[in-house]
Amino acid sequence: MRSLIAAALVALALPAAASAHPGVYNVTQKVAGAGCTFPATGCLTDRTQYAVANDGWALGFTEDNDLSTPGGGLINYKRMPSSWRAAMSAQDKLDYADAGTALQAHATCTLPALDDSAIKAWQGNDPFFDYVPWQSRSAGLGDDPAMWIPVVKSATGVDLTGMTDDQAKAACTGAGGTYHKADTPANIADALLASVTSPLQSQVTQMQNQVGVLQAGKAAAEAALANRPPALTLSAAKFDLPVAMVTGLPGTAVTVKVLLSSADARRLKVSRTAASKTRTLGAQGAELFTLTPTKKVAASRRALKVTIEAAAGGRTLTSKGTLR
Repeated sequence: MRSLIAAALVALALPAAASAHPGVYNVTQKVAGAGCTFPATGCLTDRTQYAVANDGWALGFTEDNDLSTPGGGLINYKRMPSSWRAAMSAQDKLDYADAGTALQAHATCTLPALDDSAIKAWQGNDPFFDYVPWQSRSAGLGDDPAMWIPVVKSATGVDLTGMTDDQAKAACTGAGGTYHKADTPANIADALLASVTSPLQSQVTQMQNQVGVLQAGKAAAEAALANRPPALTLSAAKFDLPVAMVTGLPGTAVTVKVLLSSADARRLKVSRTAASKTRTLGAQGAELFTLTPTKKVAASRRALKVTIEAAAGGRTLTSKGTLR
């Protein structure tokens, strides 16, 4: 079996173009039944094991369903050189006995409706399997259930989508067919896959940890931002143009006003509101307001004591200053 696995892994290591069709390698395993011990040999029985390489996929199988006669299984393209088979039709490939195997990578259901035309319907001119699968999931050889499930439904009325093995078996029997489980699979490339993916997985784990830390920091920052009460800060105590910074919860609408004293408003014969501006706090939860007083207020020749008022989130904030 070691040489068998090595052959399959060599095929797995080849470029995809060199292994784009399935190759099936087999070996005869000896099995000791109950009470069979050394040195007796007559009690040993044979069991076939397979290794399959298909376009970068590699799996092992043990022949243990009740279909052990070559034919009606996975087609071994290693028995049909590419240049030689160029003239073959799909039917020729299905009928070529020397390439036939007894390996069923999928469960099957023996039904007249699942004939050669149905086999070709889900695979086209390059059939890899001399049968129609009777299961809802892939066998792990690059096969796609979406290719055969509609064919089975059209031919038999049975929709295999989402079925368990027991449900598929019952559906086969209910349709008048004979159910056959798949030959038992085993991953023969575990060590190879581990050696290839372990370094990447280590990096992925580190990155996931870093993402976790960043997400926690982001959540803490967002929580702090969400709980931030509105605040008002003036750029200076005396100004020609009032400039105010308002901070608070992002998305909060803020209205900032420059308010004159009642006496100054009467003297200048203007409204107390000398300037006003409304904006919404951005993602950073902060906005800068530059307020331009009316021309009549700006033309005043004396310094004016003003109140800068910010209405935000149901709160009113004020700060005093002098408009020069």
